[in-house]
Amino acid sequence: MMPMNKGKVYLFVEKNNSECEKAVVLLESLGIPFVKVDVDENGVRGWMILEFGSNKTPLVATEEAILVGLKQIEEYFKAKNRASAGE
Repeated sequence: MMPMNKGKVYLFVEKNNSECEKAVVLLESLGIPFVKVDVDENGVRGWMILEFGSNKTPLVATEEAILVGLKQIEEYFKAKNRASAGE
């Protein structure tokens, strides 16, 4: 089990995965602080299925949402960014 702090954004990635690399760049470009977790180094794939219902990467876990895949991650944070910018 991994301790997860409230209010934090966790990005689960694996090596040699272009979607994962793009997700890292996306969050950094939006100025979103996040904790990057390499699923293979940390051996959390089985735990991810129990906790999130998926072990696919990239996966973002926040208090409000579980986002699987670059497209979902992008849509969620871009919408959130627009909302906080008051658009």
